Amino acid sequence: MEKRYLRVLFVVMVAAMLICYATPDAEAGGCVGKVDNFLVILDASGSMGDVYKDQSKLTLAKETVNNMNQTIPDLKLMAALRTFGVGVRAYQKKTALVYGVTEYTKAGLEGAVAKAKRAGGNSPLCMAIDGASQDLQSTEGDIAVIIVSDGKEMDDAPVEAAKKMKCQYGKRVCIYTVQIGDCKVGKKLLERVANEGGCGFSVNADDLSSDQGMANFVDAVFCGGERDSDKDGVPDSADKCPNTPAGAKVNTCGCWVIKGINFDTNKADIKPEANTGLNEVVDVLKNNPALKVEIQGHTDNRGAEDYNTALSQKRAEAVMNYFMEKGIAKDRLSAKGYGMSKPVTSNNTAAGRAENRRVQLKPMF
Repeated sequence: MEKRYLRVLFVVMVAAMLICYATPDAEAGGCVGKVDNFLVILDASGSMGDVYKDQSKLTLAKETVNNMNQTIPDLKLMAALRTFGVGVRAYQKKTALVYGVTEYTKAGLEGAVAKAKRAGGNSPLCMAIDGASQDLQSTEGDIAVIIVSDGKEMDDAPVEAAKKMKCQYGKRVCIYTVQIGDCKVGKKLLERVANEGGCGFSVNADDLSSDQGMANFVDAVFCGGERDSDKDGVPDSADKCPNTPAGAKVNTCGCWVIKGINFDTNKADIKPEANTGLNEVVDVLKNNPALKVEIQGHTDNRGAEDYNTALSQKRAEAVMNYFMEKGIAKDRLSAKGYGMSKPVTSNNTAAGRAENRRVQLKPMF
């Protein structure tokens, strides 16, 4: 059976932060912008004409860049695309800048990718990296260099070129490599190139073929891995309750909680000090007239399971009745008691048990 513990709020917050964390409000659909510029180096050399998974590797490389292009959120960026190999022009055997450096648009980058129509020629990735270093001289702010290649038919020169780029731009630049195909030698080379950047990484395009895989890559390169889709201040990676509506107050795990609500031991009566938090929820519901919510009651893990489930149900129903008294239609509300089954933190401490004795709200769509 529950026993109420009064503890300093700071202790509760620290306990919660051991489980999950929060970040500031995000921009651009939840993306916290990480870079100001990006440059793609696209391999159009002879080996990219080889077939991998029923397509030429150049086709797969272009699809990868285009998928990335469509996934990048609406950030203000400068962008460029450089190819090496035959690439755009049959007579161009080395490297060419085919887009930018210019203000980024999805249409602009897509059009530049389309210009790489055939694979051929040698594989001077080192020259492409050196060329990119020149391309980026006029930029300001942080830079992501994204190399899309199979890594084949190359010596150590690209590694040295990446080292020179890092020396030139320092902490401003991170280098990311995306391998097309499964050449083990190429994989190791591209990993070494990325490592020279100090803050990037190497990945295989196969891992980016799903929407989620590409979203994770874009988050890491452009958003710092910190996307907050519902803009509640908690990044998606730590948000246990996504899609909270605007204005909802959430805990450090991103769950919509009722601020200040507190029940006496074994009671389901709402105390006057909870009214402020409850009225904040009423305002959110009135501002979102189509929104329906499940009101969820919870307990700590002490006492019998059946008893706690019934107690949590009564608490959820008490909150539902309060909302209806404030003018929220009954068909927008449901109440469910979860008892001790869904703790947000450990029940091994008094502070943890206090946090688990809660009422929270789940938007229903």
